[in-house]
Amino acid sequence: MGESKLNIVERQVDDVMVVTLTGQILLDDGDLAFRRQVHDLIGRGCVRIVVDLAGVTYIDSSGVGMLAAKLKTVRESGGDMRLVHLTSRSQRLLGMMKLVTVFETFENEAEAVRSFTARPRA
Repeated sequence: MGESKLNIVERQVDDVMVVTLTGQILLDDGDLAFRRQVHDLIGRGCVRIVVDLAGVTYIDSSGVGMLAAKLKTVRESGGDMRLVHLTSRSQRLLGMMKLVTVFETFENEAEAVRSFTARPRA
């Protein structure tokens, strides 16, 4: 497989890992790169994840499906995943796939990071 069309950069803010995605999340390309990234984070014990989609130029249904699948994986590992900076296309896709209510989405990164500590743990 050649170079992925998805670039992934991670950085830590408090105890939350912010994952910035740039490029395309497509079937058998960006979706797999994102999957590997999430599994790597979980393996390192990072289960509070904010995914910044501002730089995503294109996402197809398999990309949205992978976001949903990895949300489930992270939650099963005792964590959660938030989405920030959704493009109008990704918002439409989430709506069409009935996933708008599954994800917590935020307008900015600070709000998304804060949301992990704003609630008491169950």
